[in-house]
Amino acid sequence: MSWVSNIEKGIRDTLLVPPYKDLVLHIEYMDSKRNHSAEHYARIKDLLKSKFDTIDLSLILSSDNNAFDFLVRNRDELFPEVPVVFCGVNNFSNSQLDGVSDFTGVAEIMSSRDTVAEILHQLPDTKHIYVINDYLKTGRAWEATLRRNLAPFGGSIDLEYNENLSIEQLRDKIQSMKKGSVVLLGVYFSDRDGVYITYEKLGSLLTQNSPVPVYCLLRFNLRDGVVGGKVISGYHQGVMMSEVARRILAGENAGEIPVAKVGSNVFMYDWQALDKYGIPVDRLPEESVVLNEPFSFYNEYLYLVWSTIVVFVAMVSLVLVLGKNIVTLRKVRSELQHSELKYRSIFDNAQEGIYQTSIEGRVLAVNDAFAAIFGYASREEVVDTLDNVATKLYHNESDREIFLEALRTEGRLSGFEVKMKRKNGEVVWITMNARKTQDQDGNVIFEGSVVDITSRKHNELRIIQSEKMMSVGGLAAGMAHEINNPLAVIISSVQNLQRRLTRETSRNVKIAEECGVPYSAIMEYIERSSCSKLMTGMYEAGMRAATIVRGMLSFSRKSDSEFVPHDLGDLMRSALSLVVNDYDFRRNYDFRKIKIVDDFDAEDLTVACDGTEIQQVFLNLLKNGAEAMGEKKYHEGEVPCFVLRGYRLGDLAVMEIEDNGPGMDEEVRNRIMEPFFTTKSVNRGTGLGLSISYFIVTDRHHGVMEVFSEPGKGTRFSVKLPLYES
Repeated sequence: MSWVSNIEKGIRDTLLVPPYKDLVLHIEYMDSKRNHSAEHYARIKDLLKSKFDTIDLSLILSSDNNAFDFLVRNRDELFPEVPVVFCGVNNFSNSQLDGVSDFTGVAEIMSSRDTVAEILHQLPDTKHIYVINDYLKTGRAWEATLRRNLAPFGGSIDLEYNENLSIEQLRDKIQSMKKGSVVLLGVYFSDRDGVYITYEKLGSLLTQNSPVPVYCLLRFNLRDGVVGGKVISGYHQGVMMSEVARRILAGENAGEIPVAKVGSNVFMYDWQALDKYGIPVDRLPEESVVLNEPFSFYNEYLYLVWSTIVVFVAMVSLVLVLGKNIVTLRKVRSELQHSELKYRSIFDNAQEGIYQTSIEGRVLAVNDAFAAIFGYASREEVVDTLDNVATKLYHNESDREIFLEALRTEGRLSGFEVKMKRKNGEVVWITMNARKTQDQDGNVIFEGSVVDITSRKHNELRIIQSEKMMSVGGLAAGMAHEINNPLAVIISSVQNLQRRLTRETSRNVKIAEECGVPYSAIMEYIERSSCSKLMTGMYEAGMRAATIVRGMLSFSRKSDSEFVPHDLGDLMRSALSLVVNDYDFRRNYDFRKIKIVDDFDAEDLTVACDGTEIQQVFLNLLKNGAEAMGEKKYHEGEVPCFVLRGYRLGDLAVMEIEDNGPGMDEEVRNRIMEPFFTTKSVNRGTGLGLSISYFIVTDRHHGVMEVFSEPGKGTRFSVKLPLYES
């Protein structure tokens, strides 16, 4: 909205000057003209609380009624003790500040009474004035104020206030008016059908071919046939609010500064509209500003006369300073050339990728850093190749729409994090800044910068996973120790019961006879009542629980084993030799039917590690991958396959295990290495294998373990360990 833009311009022209030129402005648009539900305001409150929780604010500037009311209700919770300076508040009264502190500002006082008085002076035959406002909150406030201000005219003219009509109905209403009627525009942003219109466009819609004059109370309505009036200026509202803000920043108490109720309104008219409706300029107030007034012959003649005099005087002066000007011109030209070289060097050598694109998505210009980020050989290749960034650069085309919408509404975009594609199809995370501007021909273009934050994103995920595993490791240790003692008692008790009830020892026979029961009868009872099976089941369940406890202890405690040099390729071959003949028809997998492609012999991948533990990691990954592939139905001619890769990456040795199984969605991928999380059916896994492997790689060996997977596209595990240094 130009109203808000003009307020912002007033703030920047008045507030952001010495000694406050380095102030940082955080600008938040509530969009409450289009969205004014309680849920919308609640979401705004939550957003502001999240964004500014750690930011120390010195002052809050507020524009218009909705923002003012929101701050009156929520300032003390969101921004405790931060002073507020407001502007543009309609229908303001001092009672609105009862119960709140450190609020002051500039009330938006409309000059409706002065405007109507001038209408009756300029058009004395006026009998009927039709007042237009919308039915949003601001529009209702304006109508209430207009009714109070214009009440004294009620006896001399007919004042009519519009009903909640659509734009088309308002146009029809105005088109049907007869001579002696006048339209007075208030504020109008949305009609009853929810059609939103810019304030500037409203005047054009309503005044086009209007048979009667249209006056206004706001500066931005003064266009396309609107006559004018004593108007409110958003720019001057911003200027007055900034002057109050400077006083507060200089040390004054906001609560002691009275609210300014005398605005900077001015009589302003459009000459073309005055001419259309036959209103003489001499009937306007003396201080009036007349826009679009054509030059008269007299004025043009005066200009020529004075120009001639000035030219003669200037010629004498120019003769004296001509030599100096030539020297200055040469100096300026040299400085311009130097400036162009400097900024060209900044553009070419910047570490951030810098770009310009057309609004349709064609890349117009980039620097070398941009080409490198997206894997192109040169910036010329980028310009020749990227004729549609939505399809060739964005990973999700919908993100381009978000980008365009932000620039359409706000004109700029900052810190936009998005997935994009490199030339080879690799997905990278990018943070983007952009703004809408124009080229030298006046065409709208986008320009900004991009930074590759892929590593940062991966590091964030690793940190989150590491913190999660550390906390779960402590919990696992405590649980294992607490469970271990009673579990040992249960298992030993079951073993004692089996020895005393199912073994025909002399001691057992003697005790049975002392009790008057033949031992053979006891044995028969145990068999017929299936007690033996029950004890066996208890023992097996206890041993299974003991296995889980051992896994929890292994997950949580550090080992004292000694690290020695091992080649990751040798450890992988050892793991393969253990599982190559493994099969399980119940789980529908058979290693003998899995194709294995190995590519880890090309380089020396020696690391200092516990060979048994790293081999255990490879075994877990291979068996899990084999079981996953056993659950997938392959097309004809397609077989289960492992691709094993080993290579160096800086000072790291990397071993990758990739399968062509069913893959995982994002939710499973994010939890796959958590303890006790498993996708297998009951009794087919403890959920500890991958979590223990993750612990071995990251905590024990200070390495990195990552998983990459998409549904239907298989899974790739990456194990990275520091290379051995002798």
